[in-house]
Amino acid sequence: MNNKLQSTISLCHRAGFLLWGFDQVKEELSSNKVRAVFLACDLSQKSAKEVEFFCKKENIPVFELPLTKEQIGTALRKATGVLAVTEEGFARILSEQGKPWGIKREE
Repeated sequence: MNNKLQSTISLCHRAGFLLWGFDQVKEELSSNKVRAVFLACDLSQKSAKEVEFFCKKENIPVFELPLTKEQIGTALRKATGVLAVTEEGFARILSEQGKPWGIKREE
């Protein structure tokens, strides 16, 4: 499943519908372009809570992917723990592979 998920992330990036990195995602949240935000499963609790705070302000759903920052980095050629998708179809596909943020998150 992880290879399929990594391929979907890579395709989303090549299509121009993916933002990554905390700062870039945070900047774009208020633009009404972001459809969903995705977190790596090994993202620190502190960073995840910050992302959640900004997403709640803009009513944007947050999901945790079953991928580490390194695995996401394999798809993007740069490790990152925060992704945002700007296209509804890709957001739906990725959200089906993740779980809503806050459900049984383990440290």
